[in-house]
Amino acid sequence: MEQIKSFLLKNKSTLLDELIECIQIPSISTVRSSKKDMYRCADYIKAYLSQIGLENVQYLDGGGYPAIYADWIHAKNKPTVLIYGHYDVQPAESLDGWISDPFLPEIRDDYVYGRGATDNKGQLFMQLKAIETLFQIHECLPVNVKLIIEGEEEIGSLTMTEIIEKHKDRLSADLLVVSDTGSLQKDAPAICYGLRGIIGFELSVQGPNRDLHSGSIYGGVVQNPIYALVHLLNSMKNELGVISIPGFYDDVQLLTDLEKESLNAISLSEEKLKEDIGVKQFFGEEGYSFLERVWVRPTLEVNGIEGGYQGEGMKSIIPEKAKVKVTCRIVPNQKGEVLQSIIEKHITKNIPAGVKVEVEWNKCSNPFYIQPEHPYLLKALNSLQSVFDKPVQLIRGGGTIAAVEMLNQSLNMPAVLIGFGHSSSNVHSVNENMSVEKFEKAILALCNYYLSLGSDHVEEES
Repeated sequence: MEQIKSFLLKNKSTLLDELIECIQIPSISTVRSSKKDMYRCADYIKAYLSQIGLENVQYLDGGGYPAIYADWIHAKNKPTVLIYGHYDVQPAESLDGWISDPFLPEIRDDYVYGRGATDNKGQLFMQLKAIETLFQIHECLPVNVKLIIEGEEEIGSLTMTEIIEKHKDRLSADLLVVSDTGSLQKDAPAICYGLRGIIGFELSVQGPNRDLHSGSIYGGVVQNPIYALVHLLNSMKNELGVISIPGFYDDVQLLTDLEKESLNAISLSEEKLKEDIGVKQFFGEEGYSFLERVWVRPTLEVNGIEGGYQGEGMKSIIPEKAKVKVTCRIVPNQKGEVLQSIIEKHITKNIPAGVKVEVEWNKCSNPFYIQPEHPYLLKALNSLQSVFDKPVQLIRGGGTIAAVEMLNQSLNMPAVLIGFGHSSSNVHSVNENMSVEKFEKAILALCNYYLSLGSDHVEEES
């Protein structure tokens, strides 16, 4: 490790160069006008992978933005690690409150600011720089390595299923390693052993064939689509935050006593969080702790609602229609397809008189879970702690990374999620950033992990 430390110190001034160049490419998968930049970013990373010594660098096409594949498979009798990341980012506008242009990254007070600095270009380049460092020092890698870097994570990994199915043999490995999560500690990473999945739908309520006068001969006899929509939403969740759709909680996997003990030991200042987001109190299911609510309990949230007159002043109408966008975060052991059926059955049973209802599903990613005692995970924990010189937390994640569950299930491999982000990294928000110190330590820690895997191959557990 001393040799690696010396190398990183010697090359400290150039460690961020490629990351900064990559951030400068606005690879926004959600915006059609960024199509050229998406391919430009993919080309940039593809060239870099070849430059650092990886082989078989190529695009894997599933019908959308390409995934980038590369490998190095010359470590005989050593495990094979599949590293996942993504090169697409969220939209960002300079006028949205950014101190500097999100696509002209700046280093201020030892932090890199720019869109993708943490999600996911920053964390992806931690992995790539670890590989480059090991190549530079040893002219080989301690383990076999494969990479799959997609361009559609921010839009739900739309074509990853097709890519995985077409290239199962190519992508097979002993374990999956992902750096696309965060930590509750600002100065140390965390290992995430569970993620929530997501299902989403748009619910449209159609009333009369046009907006009607709210008095005249209509007011009092024609059903208002907005009220009908509110009635449907109220039937799905009660005033205590409990989802009241029959069968919704049936398959929820309960925490073990050990997991509960582990969660209760994690320190989190709820008061600071309330102050940060500007609310006076939190809300949710009774009988569950804060972390249980955000990590291991399912949710049903309204993301957007529309209907009726939204212009200046008043317009006394019964609107023609109303629409709502809803997403549910689902937890280990729940299945998106099963919940879709349960929700549709509930909606059908509760449609108010005088309206027609349509449901359009647009998102489904199942949750992910690995036993926190898995040897690959514990080995990562030890490798990280020895570099960061402090306890590394084992946590769950409230968000979703669709490709993790896809790769985990389709290829039947354990996944180790090593997160270097933090709430102050402002992922998906203005002034997204990454600590330069954490970036450097992450490279060292990942080198340590791969060296550890190569020197002491652990037996895989199912």
